[in-house]
Amino acid sequence: MINTIIIENEKPQSDYLVKHLEKFFPEITIQAVCDNIPEGIDQVNHFKPQLLFLDVELPPYTGFDLLEKTRAVNYEVIFTTSFNKYAIKAIKFCALDFIEKPYGVEELKEAIDRFKNKQHQGTARKIDVLLNNLQVQHKQGTQIGLPVLGGLEFIRVDDIIRCQSSNNYTDIFLNQGKRHTVTKTLKYVEDLLKDHQFYRIHDSHL
Repeated sequence: MINTIIIENEKPQSDYLVKHLEKFFPEITIQAVCDNIPEGIDQVNHFKPQLLFLDVELPPYTGFDLLEKTRAVNYEVIFTTSFNKYAIKAIKFCALDFIEKPYGVEELKEAIDRFKNKQHQGTARKIDVLLNNLQVQHKQGTQIGLPVLGGLEFIRVDDIIRCQSSNNYTDIFLNQGKRHTVTKTLKYVEDLLKDHQFYRIHDSHL
């Protein structure tokens, strides 16, 4: 069983998620449903779930506030968010999972399958980098989590010199002569870096 907590401030959304999890995913055990961040923090620290479905915007707080206050608990997180492009970019930068509202059963299945297939290692590091990036000013010192051969590598964006396509992979060239091979296409990397003064100067070069 997968012990799960839902943190969502819109009741129709939380009711929808509970209904579909109970109907289609019997392996999910819902320990609590919270509609605000303070309650969510208490429930996460109490139940210590394996998985969170976490909304990004829960005024006057955000889901990121909860992550900061529950660092002692080892869990995976699936963000549920509307079209907040800043939040989505921050989440993608740290290789964390998300589904965009409105979502259906297929999107839920894909997200839960990704959770099951993970090695459940490195989530705390991803969250640390996410929280750090949210505090960084003017993008200086921002880190990006990239899937490389053999795992996940966190790289300072300032250290990246150029990126080169290699079929369905991308070679990331860093200062001091270092290089990483990323198991993503150049288009994927371009989408992450385009707000950081990187430009596609050729089909194969960023």
